[in-house]
Amino acid sequence: MLVIALCALFTPSLRAEGLSGTWTIGAGPAARTYVFKVQGDRFHGIVCGPCDDPASVFRIEDGRLLDSARVIFFIRYDIGGPLFGKYGPYRDQVTADRAGNQLTLRAQREGGSEGPVTTVLKRVVDTYTGLDVVATSGVTSGSSSRAPSTPAPIEGKWVAAGRVSQQNFILKVRDRTVWGLICGPCNPEGVFMIDDGTFDGNAITFYINHLDTPPSARTTGLTRNIMRGTLVGNVMKFKWVREGAEDQPGGEMVLIGPIR
Repeated sequence: MLVIALCALFTPSLRAEGLSGTWTIGAGPAARTYVFKVQGDRFHGIVCGPCDDPASVFRIEDGRLLDSARVIFFIRYDIGGPLFGKYGPYRDQVTADRAGNQLTLRAQREGGSEGPVTTVLKRVVDTYTGLDVVATSGVTSGSSSRAPSTPAPIEGKWVAAGRVSQQNFILKVRDRTVWGLICGPCNPEGVFMIDDGTFDGNAITFYINHLDTPPSARTTGLTRNIMRGTLVGNVMKFKWVREGAEDQPGGEMVLIGPIR
């Protein structure tokens, strides 16, 4: 019984929990930014660059932790990507090795014969130690299906009204599942992942993930804001609350769009 208990204690080492959070190659609005969210030994996320352009925002899916330093995941290029013009929709299979605040990616088109492309990412917040995220109930953040033949009415770029500096919402819809990002300014430290969203008729709900950005000594783990809104023409009106604190005051937000 003692051996079994010890095994149970050490199994979580597979979480490789230096992965969750924001990674980048480059700097400023032209950077290519990756956001990973680990749940147990699985993870999903987004990749973007420039992050305020819907055509440059893609889904990271089917991520698995292989051991404490190695992972595998897929990037789904269903509306664009380096090889989209030649092959149409495709996925890149990516294997990665993590060493401290550096992540070395090797990407190759799934089922393709092209050689792998190597990219080296650096963590945006180099003091971030990671976190353990328990799988949430409700909508699961699994694989994205193929792109719909016509965009959903909310697909694209939305701008938050009444802000001193522009804040962009990039929303993607696959089979009524909503995901995407928020940026503004669209530097790597200002990118936040949207996941676990639904769209039905004029009603939309999604979650904004705060992992490691913006950099703060008070950042200790995942917090999410729940956004619940209604679409009327080119306006979405939202009320938001912090997940786990739904009985406390939240706020309101108006988005204008979509700008495709």
